[in-house]
Amino acid sequence: MIARFERTVVGRLIISIGVVIVLIAIVVVNMPDSQIRQDVSRYTLPVVNATGLNQNWGIFSDPRTLSAYVDARIDFSDGSSSQVGISTSDWLGAYSSYRWQKYEEVIRPDSGSPYWHDYAEYLAANSRKHGRRPIRVTIFRLFAQTLPPGAGPAHDAWQESTMYVLNLGQTQ
Repeated sequence: MIARFERTVVGRLIISIGVVIVLIAIVVVNMPDSQIRQDVSRYTLPVVNATGLNQNWGIFSDPRTLSAYVDARIDFSDGSSSQVGISTSDWLGAYSSYRWQKYEEVIRPDSGSPYWHDYAEYLAANSRKHGRRPIRVTIFRLFAQTLPPGAGPAHDAWQESTMYVLNLGQTQ
């Protein structure tokens, strides 16, 4: 009967050497910038690149200081109105609503103004599908200063800024 590789002396030695090499590479890639890191990186860089260990904390962005969203108010011919936000589903629904979150990132800044009219038309058409008669669609930003983590609220009071108004008239 042939022993499994990891049960042999040679196998254990090779695995141990591999683990030590990977641990050294992890330590080196996470060292602060220095001459030592630069010198040793010549030897550990192939291991780091081959294993994907080059993902350091630098990939994370600074905490955002402003929370901002796009909502719309739809006024109807019967005098009622409704507020519609861009979907931010949780769990598995997040995968289907992700494209809408990306769309919100595009239309939220002023540079997204070329898309505001089409988004307002989309919201009006969607309301008509549900038997409603929209007369006005107002797209606006909701924003608040984000506060540091800890006890207390997550942000200051919400403020609102109108981005675009689509007047459809009474005959819709």
